[in-house]
Amino acid sequence: MKITAKLLCGLLLTVPVFCARAQSDKPVPSVNTFVKPGAKQYKGMFNIYVQDDKYLMEIPNRLLGRDILTTVSIIEGSAQRKRDPAMRFGYAGDAVGDQVISFRKSRFAKMELVVPEFVKATDTTNIYIKSLRLSLSPSLLAFDIVAASDTSSMIDITKLFAGDNELFSLKGAKDELKLGAYEAEKSKITGVSCFANNIVFRSIKSYAEGAPLAEPPREANRPPSAKKPQTYPTQWLVGSSWCLLPEQPMTPRYADRRVGYFLTGINNYDKDPQKVEMVAMANRWRMEPKPADVEKYLKGELVEPQKPIVFYIDRNTPAYLIPYFIKGVNAWQSAFEKIGFKNAIIGKLAPTQAEDPGFSMEDSRYSYISYKPSEMANAYGPQVVDPRSGEILSSHVAVFHNIMELLERWYFSMCAATDPRARQFPFDHDLMGSLLKNVITHEVGHTLGLRHDFAGSASYPVDSIRNKKFVQKNGFGPSVMDYMRFNYAAQPQDQMSAEELLPHIGVYDDFAIDWGYRYRPQFTDPFREKQFLQDWVSQKRKDPRFFYYDESDFNDPRVQAEDVGDDDMKANRLGVNNLKITMANLEKWTAGDDDRHTLLRSMYRAVEGRYYTYLKHALKSVGGGFSNYNLRGENSYGYKPVSYAQQKEAMAYLKDFMFTEPKWLYAAGIKDKTHFNFSTDVEESYSDLFGRLVSKYPQMVKNQTLVGDTTYCVHEFLTDLQQATFGKIMDGKPISEYDRMLQRTFMNKILMHVDNKNNLAGNVSIEMINLLNLTASQAKAAAAINHDLISKSHLIAIVHMIDVWRTGKKDSFLTNLPVDKTTR
Repeated sequence: MKITAKLLCGLLLTVPVFCARAQSDKPVPSVNTFVKPGAKQYKGMFNIYVQDDKYLMEIPNRLLGRDILTTVSIIEGSAQRKRDPAMRFGYAGDAVGDQVISFRKSRFAKMELVVPEFVKATDTTNIYIKSLRLSLSPSLLAFDIVAASDTSSMIDITKLFAGDNELFSLKGAKDELKLGAYEAEKSKITGVSCFANNIVFRSIKSYAEGAPLAEPPREANRPPSAKKPQTYPTQWLVGSSWCLLPEQPMTPRYADRRVGYFLTGINNYDKDPQKVEMVAMANRWRMEPKPADVEKYLKGELVEPQKPIVFYIDRNTPAYLIPYFIKGVNAWQSAFEKIGFKNAIIGKLAPTQAEDPGFSMEDSRYSYISYKPSEMANAYGPQVVDPRSGEILSSHVAVFHNIMELLERWYFSMCAATDPRARQFPFDHDLMGSLLKNVITHEVGHTLGLRHDFAGSASYPVDSIRNKKFVQKNGFGPSVMDYMRFNYAAQPQDQMSAEELLPHIGVYDDFAIDWGYRYRPQFTDPFREKQFLQDWVSQKRKDPRFFYYDESDFNDPRVQAEDVGDDDMKANRLGVNNLKITMANLEKWTAGDDDRHTLLRSMYRAVEGRYYTYLKHALKSVGGGFSNYNLRGENSYGYKPVSYAQQKEAMAYLKDFMFTEPKWLYAAGIKDKTHFNFSTDVEESYSDLFGRLVSKYPQMVKNQTLVGDTTYCVHEFLTDLQQATFGKIMDGKPISEYDRMLQRTFMNKILMHVDNKNNLAGNVSIEMINLLNLTASQAKAAAAINHDLISKSHLIAIVHMIDVWRTGKKDSFLTNLPVDKTTR
């Protein structure tokens, strides 16, 4: 099949502008006579003229109907008295919106700015295309033509440029930035730069105060503020970059959901004559050899691409980090070399104005890594994409200053037992630089189109990732796009170097880059290329290292963040061993702390949070199932339950580490210095864990329906859960604060779910009722033999909770509590 010259038809369908008739009757002056001798002129894609305080834009006829990508960026953020630390945007370098537009003349002598609709249609006689051509699509704006020539038309864009709209201002990000009303009198145009294929408009935009900020987290034992944090008026220097898109879009690579790429959808009118189908295109950069090098490339020689991917590093980045940022970008070079391209991706320091007067971070032609002076502990890597083809045109990666604190907490909690450098605060420059290098590599992976590969780490045996030689050769996971963080399964005796504790680009990453970026000129039809690639992926996936599944899956224990190895329970027992070492030395390793124990508190929270994460890992195996994007010809499963043995192993892990109090983790001295208490610091987390557990029932019923009684069934699960929670209450001993918290939280979750109609299936509600009856009987008997006042009261309260559920009577149980007569 021969693809037409323009693969995607941009159907620009506009509503007539009826108010324009009077204008159409007037003669339009020529551009030469309309532009005054003293006017400022900026020559480029569209010529811009400034005269009489007006900005005039001359649009060549040859560019009518051409697609233009507009991108709004913040050049200078607004100084603010108080900034919400959770706000992701609002800093220099942030790209806050993009849109494709085009211009066309209307029949009423107007110039219309329209938003094109893109479809895939090689046959424009198709009945659907004919129908679309008869449809009306509204124009975004209509302008009077103030002057014209044989080859161009001129419009006045002053009001648009100076106004509040999604093309020139922050209007599209008002909610995110918490902006108030636009203040036109405090806003002004500051300039414009024109180039052959793009224009950059700059203006100051002012806004009144917006919605109140969220109240920041407060320290323990400190009352909430009576006054909500407020916003203030803001002023921003904003850039709008208009970039002419290629007349011929890049040939798309149609997605295979078995390979993790971000996608762009487009309506396909060719694939099925009886319906319109949305097809997904992988987001990727245009990576092609130079015409003179195509033959060399096809012979297997390394060649440089026509247009390498270049990321410029913000000059405001701390100087010691700049080399690490560059290394983080360049780390991807090896993956491209494996598919025949050298110097395909390059990191370099942004040029100064003297070095390159045409460079600016708000220009959408340039990809940029900006450094944000923010309390947010994060980084992100978005893409600017051509909606016609999925071609990535540029990216602005953001790195927030406080990510260094987050990295300290992560690395300390996972690696302090194995890397002595993690015990010195602040981390030395080499360690912090290496950690941030990995962040950059991961985020740049996103800008290359790659999604998270949370399943990757599950393909490496736990014993292997403790083997120094194995890790040196293979890393401890196949993808840097996994959230492996660090190799916490490694033990001190394994003698891993710091480099072996960090993630690196792996075999899955090489595979994904090969799928998305290898140049395949033998395919002129993207559907035939898709079939070829599907067969190739099916062969590769026989190796579990190349297995990919969507990160949002709730049931597959392979698909998890911050885990390592093929056995979560085994790996996390090793992780707990390291946490115990860290806790035993916590005060010594935070010896440089201030008088308020700020560092001790932060690192203790990191250790406690890591322990909770390990519990979540194990929990996912309970009632879980393995999912698979299998094709018809692959002869593989689409879904299968986690084995009975693995689910029981997960429950054993939870019994050892969740239902048995980790007293080493809640040392009295540490708790006192960090103002730790169960009600605020533990109970909420454990409520979440129990919520996850009691949400397992539907999946367990599904598993039992599929494989019968060979799986871990609801009855056995609830029996194990009840026994783990209440199994010790008949010993007559005082019930610890930890166990009371577990029992109270468990009962709350069961009582919330017992009457849920969704639990009628599979007799789940009946099993819950039996559990409540058993618990009430046991708690009542235990209360009779327990002489500890708090424990007895707690058990009576459990019985009362169940009685209230049974009877609906909410009389206070306090009147029936025992009284300690010795205090009277």
